[in-house]
Amino acid sequence: MPKVSIVLPNYNYARYLDERIQSLLNQTYTDFELIILDDASTDNSIEVIEKCTADPRVKTKFYTENSGLPYKRWNDGADLAQGEYLLIAGADDSCHPTLLEKLVEKLESHPSVGLAFSQSWGIDGEGNRTHSWKQHTDALDINRWEINFVDKGTNELEYLVIRNTIPNASAVLMRRKVFVDAGKFDVCLRLTSDWMLWAKMLITSDISFVAEPLNYFRTHSNTVRSNSERTGLHIEESYQVQHYIIRELQLQLQQASIEQALEEMAENWVRTLMEGHGNISKDQNRKIYKIASSIDPNLKQHLIKQATLHLINKTRVFLEKYKQDFLLLYAYKNSFF
Repeated sequence: MPKVSIVLPNYNYARYLDERIQSLLNQTYTDFELIILDDASTDNSIEVIEKCTADPRVKTKFYTENSGLPYKRWNDGADLAQGEYLLIAGADDSCHPTLLEKLVEKLESHPSVGLAFSQSWGIDGEGNRTHSWKQHTDALDINRWEINFVDKGTNELEYLVIRNTIPNASAVLMRRKVFVDAGKFDVCLRLTSDWMLWAKMLITSDISFVAEPLNYFRTHSNTVRSNSERTGLHIEESYQVQHYIIRELQLQLQQASIEQALEEMAENWVRTLMEGHGNISKDQNRKIYKIASSIDPNLKQHLIKQATLHLINKTRVFLEKYKQDFLLLYAYKNSFF
């Protein structure tokens, strides 16, 4: 039996697939199986996949109908896995050769750890580094993600209730039993099933973090997230995850963490509405409001506060942008009157 099972689901990512597969086959840790699932791609993905099938660690499954649900194929691959540890590798991501080696060591050294993950570099469609994902967590605790750590899962949930501090599944090595016991990925969630899974796993297990950026998280315009966020689905599902964490751990979470989580979600919702980033329907807004009000007794106040702050900031930016024009008009006024 291999120690690690890597599941690589793919749909129409042929342009990134060879790089992705090679980044996994060239790992310094070699006791793994690589399960590649193709979800009825219409590009030349199958041709790319078949080039690597001579490697005995590679197993493939080609579906003739697209699932329409990304997390379903993640679960399908996990069901085929034999390893004690499990990694879901995004087909458009990449990684450093020592990713597995360093994450396996964390799980081997700490039996209570249910998941270990590394810091990530953000990369663009061409593979250029764009940012470190440390920026994603700096507002929470400037020091926590600067160094390696092992911590209780419930401590991580103080941050996870505010935002998804593990933003890319490709950086995560899971203990497969803990993954299964947590119910695997919830296929009713289109964007946040990974966030929900981390929460469920960390209620019953601990967490380990490697501060070295060993995962390369690619963002581009054709991701499921970038297409779905325009409808407000990310707001709805984020509230669902927060609802779960607050419901399960309300007596353990610090009130400050809950308040920050609710403030940030209200700010995110208001910003999406007021900056026109999406086209959120009235029905969708009502749905979001119903979920949000079930966990936030001060929802109206939070929304009014965030809308006010947003308008003040927009006014400040406007005045700053046209300050010279206003000064010029004032000078003309003094000249003529």
